Amino acid sequence: MIRRSRLNIGYANKNKLDKLDLVFAEAKTVINLYVDYLWAKKDFSSKFIDIKIDTWLSARLQQALGKQALEIVKSQRKKKKKTKPVFNGSVLNLDERFIDILFDSNSKFDCWIKLGSLGNKIIVKLPTKKHKHFNKFFNSGWNLKKSFRLCKNQSGYFIDLFFEKNDVVKKGNGNSIGLDCGYKKLLISSENKIYDVGLEKVYEKISRKKQGSKNFKQALVERDNLINQSVNQIKLKDIQTIVVEDLKNVKKDSKGKIRKKFNNKLQRWSYTKVLSKLSMLTEEEGINLIRVNPAYTSQTCSKCGSIHKESRKGEKFLCVDCGFEIDADYNASINILHRGVYSPSTDKANFQILH
Repeated sequence: MIRRSRLNIGYANKNKLDKLDLVFAEAKTVINLYVDYLWAKKDFSSKFIDIKIDTWLSARLQQALGKQALEIVKSQRKKKKKTKPVFNGSVLNLDERFIDILFDSNSKFDCWIKLGSLGNKIIVKLPTKKHKHFNKFFNSGWNLKKSFRLCKNQSGYFIDLFFEKNDVVKKGNGNSIGLDCGYKKLLISSENKIYDVGLEKVYEKISRKKQGSKNFKQALVERDNLINQSVNQIKLKDIQTIVVEDLKNVKKDSKGKIRKKFNNKLQRWSYTKVLSKLSMLTEEEGINLIRVNPAYTSQTCSKCGSIHKESRKGEKFLCVDCGFEIDADYNASINILHRGVYSPSTDKANFQILH
């Protein structure tokens, strides 16, 4: 298992940040020169670059940037894109030769990132602060990998550190639950427990922002944080299996079928973020995560098994055959559980184990 933790290194003074700006600008130029060379040569298989670039960056950094250029070109080739890629200068992939991590319990900055071997005798010591997510991996048996990423965006500079740990043995016993993921309620379980800390209001906020604006991006970050908080509410200790729907194309054909205003909000609902968070947590806890076919889970009566479109009325489910009445999302979560946890009456083709 590999996990990423991002530390903010934008607390540094202007002189240090100006040096980082110089490194990023020069690295962007160098990587794009490497990409130009590889693309013109149609070299999509080399393991290293054999040309020299006129630059003040260190030979060691040039080597790392050449490797990154190769990865960029190979990725473009793998995607079968015919246009030459252009590196935007936002991320530098580096390794332990360029970094030292120092800790200081006597300062308001309890962690310092020292960067060197960059060229032009540039050495910068950047203050940062550890946080809960970082400490989760740093203090609990995870190993810090030798690679890291130096990142730059509109908010400033960051460093991505990567932690690694052996896969956890799957649990041999425990409870199984189904989870229905929705717009009104982010998650509701087959035990009738709701995990949602207010996502619908954030979707509405995002829909009111101008796409691409600073406020729009901040609202997306807020959404992602609330998704994480909601999923973290699930008590995983006694759970062996979690079953979810495979909703990867749920928004694909929504245009024209639902009101434009609601469709705009629906586009901000992120099932993939939910599944990604669930996948990471269940992998760390040794829990089986199963993704099933979502067809008719919301129209099937969890009591008698009959399927009728008319049984689902908004947030309520009233079976037209047996009269069973239940919350619609709760009903769907029970059907998801039944579909994913195999029994003699369950079609194996209906489910797929993620990990």
